[in-house]
Order: sequence, then C-alpha cells, then structure tokens
Amino acid sequence: MIGLSSSYYGLQKKKVYESAKSVFDLGFETVELGAAHGPEENIWDTVKKIKHDFPDKNYTVHGLFPPPEQRMWFNASLGLTKQNNAAVEAFFKTAEITEAKMVSIHPGFREEIIWKEHDEPESRPATQRKIPEEKAWEGVFKVIEKSLNLAEDVGCNFAIENVPNIAIPLVYSPNDFEKTFEKFPDLKLLLDYGHALYDNVLPIFLDKFHNKIGQVHLHFSRAEAIAPTADEHDPITSFDQVNPLLKVKQFKEIPIIFEHWPKTKESQIAEEKKLIEKFESKF
Repeated sequence: MIGLSSSYYGLQKKKVYESAKSVFDLGFETVELGAAHGPEENIWDTVKKIKHDFPDKNYTVHGLFPPPEQRMWFNASLGLTKQNNAAVEAFFKTAEITEAKMVSIHPGFREEIIWKEHDEPESRPATQRKIPEEKAWEGVFKVIEKSLNLAEDVGCNFAIENVPNIAIPLVYSPNDFEKTFEKFPDLKLLLDYGHALYDNVLPIFLDKFHNKIGQVHLHFSRAEAIAPTADEHDPITSFDQVNPLLKVKQFKEIPIIFEHWPKTKESQIAEEKKLIEKFESKF
C-alpha cells in the first residue's frame, strides 16, 4: 500500500479534498489524511465526499486530522483533556468513514507546545513549560488506551511514531518504546524512516521492533551531524537507501506513506514511487 501524505499538498495551502484528489491524480492508491491542513468548514462533509468519490482507494489517518477550528499541536502527554479527547474521537470517526487501515499519532512531548502560524515544518516546536515526567507518561498511556479501544471498535490499527529528539518527544528511546509496547501489546510502531536516520537509531529500531511496524513514513534524511535542518524529508533515490527495510517482512502488507515538504517536486515523488514499487519485488 504505497501512498502519499495529504500534508504534502496541505503545506502548499491546498484544501483537504483537493489534496486527496491530487494524491490519487499522481497515481497513488493510498492517501494518508495528514496533519498539515488548516481549518475548513464542513470538514465531515468533505471526508465523506472523499470516500464517496474515491471508494476503492486506501486511507490512513495521521493526527492531527481533521484540522480543528483552531490550530494546535496534538500533545498526548497532556492526557485526555477535553480538547485531546475530542481530537482522538475525531481521528477514529475519520477512520470509520474512510475505512482506514491505520490511525497514528506523535508520541507525546515533554513540554507544552505552542502553535505558531509561521513555524517551518522542520523547525523545533515552540514550547511553553515542561510537563512533569510521571504526569506526561500517565497522559500518553490514557490516550493510547482510549485509541486502542476505538481502533478495535472501528477495525483498524493504531500506532505511535518515532520523532526526532529535537522535537523533545516523551516516547523516544528504544527503551521508551519497549516500555510502551510491553504495556500495550496491540500498539503498532509507525516507523518514520527519515527521523530514524536523522537520529542514528535506524539499526536498533529495526532490530528490536521490525515485527511491531504497522506503517512506514518513507523519506530520506542525513544524520543530525550532517543535515542542515531537522530531518530533510528528501525523496528516496536508490535501493541502497532503503535496503535496511528488508528486515520488515510485512512491508508489502502495510501502508508505506511518502512524506515530503513542498521543496520536493511531484516528478521526484513519481520516480520515488516507481523505485519503491520495484523494491517491493524483493519481498
């Protein structure tokens, strides 16, 4: 299930419907309804129209989607606040409407995050104050528990993503993920390939968690010491760049979602798609 995040077009100020349609027009059978969209009126009508107009496509949902009326960072470390609870329920309402295969979120942050309208996608989020660690873990666990219950009701999978250390994530190290998977055996890992490359943790994540991977965000990044920005989100251009993923034996059965900034051209994404389709033949 090779797809593209709608965030690629959302960052270009396209609306949700136009973004999803653009993904399909580029030749993909799968779209991830992503987090980089601004607020829209009648968003539920839009989600239903996408499913109605493209009923045979595959869908995944990446929080924060759908975009709320006021822009915000979804921070699971705050637990099931009124705002977070509504967001979680909206993730799975989207999944139910679209018959999505996966809902995924970021792994919670160690600090409160402030939304800034002009943040660069690769920049460190603006923070307000540190969240006490015990409270943050309690909050993330409550969000995961509710999400797994809703995932079972809807009939989809639920995953948390590895994000770069520059974003001050709560669930970050292999030990953090191990602790979380031990508590929630049904939880999946959304392996963000570029994040893992940037943080120099790809080999250990693939060794420890290859069987837990339920989705991949696919893009290339050089390591932190070399990359000029946090996780470059560049296109994959060779098998050598992705051969480590041969450890993920379920590669052909899970969503593989390209995630890029607008600096990447559609023509580059189309070439990347051809390359990964050939890579699939190795499984």
